[in-house]
Amino acid sequence: MAMEQKESPMVLTPSPGSYAMFLPPDMSSVRLFRQELRKSLTENNFSNANIMQIELASDEALTNSISANVSCSCEETIICRWQIIGSKFTLYVVDYGSGIKEKNSEEPNCFNSFLNSVKSHQSQKSDKLPYNGKITKHNNMGKGLKIIRSLMDSVKISFHGEGKVAETANGFKVLGSILTLEYDRANH
Repeated sequence: MAMEQKESPMVLTPSPGSYAMFLPPDMSSVRLFRQELRKSLTENNFSNANIMQIELASDEALTNSISANVSCSCEETIICRWQIIGSKFTLYVVDYGSGIKEKNSEEPNCFNSFLNSVKSHQSQKSDKLPYNGKITKHNNMGKGLKIIRSLMDSVKISFHGEGKVAETANGFKVLGSILTLEYDRANH
């Protein structure tokens, strides 16, 4: 099936309720993504309150991905793909940052352990990100996953690399992460 293009040349709609954007690792991408996301949610009859929650969580997810790419000096395109099926919204954000490797943990899949790794990783990172190609100070580093978790029904973090995708980064070289967010307006 040929990809149908909407008004924005950056948004692909391969099928009804399915959307994809390919964005550079630049903070100006967040605004473009938010506009298209809002448009798709509005077209699918999500309330303003639902849209605000999804937008905030999605902005944070994309910002984290931009930050991951920049921290690894990676200029790879970030992929944002989302689906809206009935009352359910699902977003996948794929980046090419090196991911956050877990220290020896009793529970490698534990979200709290992952959050602690994120905090440690964020405290060692630069707080400057590109905006329209110009390096600009970014003030809200390190709070994204906590915000996302509080707004969404489900948050899943996977790692990809060497042709594999897994919930832990063990056994293969990590090329990036996949953040999956789910929100069902019927629950809110």
